[in-house]
Amino acid sequence: MRDEDTYADLTALFTAEDREQAAKPFMDQVMGRIQAQARLRKLLLAVTGLGGALLAASQMPKLLADSVGLDASLTTSIIQAQADVSALASANPLWLGVGAVVMLSLMAVAAMERT
Repeated sequence: MRDEDTYADLTALFTAEDREQAAKPFMDQVMGRIQAQARLRKLLLAVTGLGGALLAASQMPKLLADSVGLDASLTTSIIQAQADVSALASANPLWLGVGAVVMLSLMAVAAMERT
């Protein structure tokens, strides 16, 4: 009993200090990291989704030309654009870098995704 009376003022001091220090800064720090990971994941998914959409769009002329009978001038212009893109990729190593970034993005999404 005597020890409790001796340390009563310290107990009151620590109790008051605990009430003044809110958990908000710690919570903001933890939630900031979680939200940063979520933003990164969304960005990577958007970039890879766009890459997949472009890849799928590049295959559409062949599919539509065989099944629907797409207008010849449109088919020719799309095929010419594909040839130009492939020539640009072989002439400019930047396109190889873009492909590497897409592949790294896919790998990062696979590594960061939790099951």
